[in-house]
Amino acid sequence: TGGTEKPYSSVLEGEERDGTYVCAGCGTELFASGEKFHSGTGWPSFASSLNGVEVEQVSAVQMSLLGAELRCGTCGGHLGDVFNDGYLFVGTPAFKSGKRYCIDGGALIFKPADGSDEVIGDTPPPQQKSGGLANLFEPPTINARER
Repeated sequence: TGGTEKPYSSVLEGEERDGTYVCAGCGTELFASGEKFHSGTGWPSFASSLNGVEVEQVSAVQMSLLGAELRCGTCGGHLGDVFNDGYLFVGTPAFKSGKRYCIDGGALIFKPADGSDEVIGDTPPPQQKSGGLANLFEPPTINARER
């Protein structure tokens, strides 16, 4: 089993408080909240990582097109992928770093700087009330009339 989680399936995609993102498997510090930005992909995204992240060694071409796998440097848990497309995200920290770390929320735990309760990344976000934007990854509901 395994694989990439569905986009917008983690409460951490919308997390905006100051704090640190740690490995859900072992607690190693992986990402600082100041490097997080909204990429529009549906996964938590960061412009850079802390020392706890291990990056697969691939060519620059592969990293731009397919990304390079990211793992926790302590326990080896899969985190997501890093891409060399940060320049596309004008006005974000990724624009300066040139990188986009696209992370599975379920691989992370968020520890708020204010000491409040940590947030487990595999928690789904709260359901949005209807009237917002349609979810592009869910088929539309069709109300057929009986004939």
